[in-house]
Amino acid sequence: MKHLVRTLAFLVCCTAAASMADSFPQRPLRIIVGFTAGTAADIVARQIALKLAPSLGKQVVVENREGGAGTIATAMAARATADGHTMFITSPSIVIGPFLIKDVPYDVFRDFAPVSMLAIFPAVLVVAAQSRAGGVRELLELARANPGRLNYATAGKGTASHLSAELMRSMSGVNLVEVAYRSSSQALNDTISGEVAMYFPNLAAGLPNIRAGRLKALAVTSAKRSPAAPDIAAMAEILPGYEAASWYGISVPAGTPPAVIARLHDEIVAVLRLPEVRERLLALGGDIVAGSARDLQRVMREGADKWGPLVSAISTQNP
Repeated sequence: MKHLVRTLAFLVCCTAAASMADSFPQRPLRIIVGFTAGTAADIVARQIALKLAPSLGKQVVVENREGGAGTIATAMAARATADGHTMFITSPSIVIGPFLIKDVPYDVFRDFAPVSMLAIFPAVLVVAAQSRAGGVRELLELARANPGRLNYATAGKGTASHLSAELMRSMSGVNLVEVAYRSSSQALNDTISGEVAMYFPNLAAGLPNIRAGRLKALAVTSAKRSPAAPDIAAMAEILPGYEAASWYGISVPAGTPPAVIARLHDEIVAVLRLPEVRERLLALGGDIVAGSARDLQRVMREGADKWGPLVSAISTQNP
């Protein structure tokens, strides 16, 4: 009798879960992005939203909530109702933020449920077209010959542009000065003019200026050359072991029903397999990685282990 009751209870739960997934979504959805329009995170979110809306039958809106090294958007997503209608573009900032800002109102691994890996986007080290540096080696030689005189632009603490430069600095031993900007567009403009010596924008933002001859590309931050720009060297060719490409995934608030997470995962993976999406992201320097929720969880933990010590060291040096 007990066995029968347990079996019936299991069947009821399975039926309820299937019904929940079938009835989802019940209203428009949103994807929260912790960075401004035009960044790699925003580009990925908008590609997903554009193609996800028809398959789910509901509008999917992208909300940009920049600031606080990504912690403002992360906190907002963590507080959202756990029903699958709010998604969050997860990137290295989710694990880096708590090392930069004390007492954030969330726990990365407790308050979020991973859904899927999406893509990997490298940054690209650029200098002004008139720069004397023709490659990474020449740039590092200039930095060593002028300690503390070469500066680099960032789009804020904890961003890919900041950490890419800091990883290069720590691995090469050069003395560089950070110049923080409120917007990536201003950082890019001042690099073009030579106001700052170097910058690490995402490849998507850098390519148009590189191709127009306004900037010189010295290296991408991925472990290997990017298929979108195979003529640009990988930083690891000069600094073995260097890798600072940004990964992107989708997470939802913890407590979101597993059946809804499974539905979102399947729909998102289907979007990533569309030829036009693959071509669009590849053209912008992205490498699609349609991974599982477990893959995203692993990448998040590895990211915390990799960047935590470097960010903590930076914070100690610059309190």
